[in-house]
Amino acid sequence: MSSIEDTLERQRKLPSYYRRYVDDTLTVMPDLATATTFLHTLNSAHTSVKFTMEVEKNSKLPFLGTELLNHAPRIETKVYVKPTNTGLLLHYQSHVDNRYKRSLLKTMLDRAHRLSSSWAHFSDECDRLKKVFARLKYPERLVNSTINTFLQSRIVGTQPTQTPKEPISIVRVVIPFKDQESANYVKRELKNLSMKTPFLKPRKVQRTSRVNFISAN
Repeated sequence: MSSIEDTLERQRKLPSYYRRYVDDTLTVMPDLATATTFLHTLNSAHTSVKFTMEVEKNSKLPFLGTELLNHAPRIETKVYVKPTNTGLLLHYQSHVDNRYKRSLLKTMLDRAHRLSSSWAHFSDECDRLKKVFARLKYPERLVNSTINTFLQSRIVGTQPTQTPKEPISIVRVVIPFKDQESANYVKRELKNLSMKTPFLKPRKVQRTSRVNFISAN
């Protein structure tokens, strides 16, 4: 399929918006006639390629478990539930470790959060999930606490956190030395201690010099 798309792109036959995941493709077309022409172009590219087309109805279009809502000029998204969906998931009374049941709740909430373009759509999906899990005999307290914990983690996660700066500790040490050779020796010994080590050469041999060690951490 990739080679076909490359050929169509070189021939400038691909639409301006074209996205494909495995064998599902999403495109934006100005009208139905243009969409039909492109469908014919795809199916004529290779004998083994056979696409069908689904167009939006009532400004809605399902795609990969997501329902696209056409509110021109913007497009909103929410979880798509097939009309044939029975809500059959892991029953709470199943002989399965409880951690898998909690994980199922978290997975469905994470899916709803990722596919919902607004908090309103996410809230609607949470209400639907409450009914689904209630039919599966999940305790209401467990469902509500899981939703609350999930919301708290997402709200906190959206707020930028500032990493506190660690204060630079300054350690001052007085080391007497008699000549520049001694200073060079001390500097070599302290080279790997991540310290800035300034040395002052004394004017007289009899005098000692104060040296400040400033931590670079």
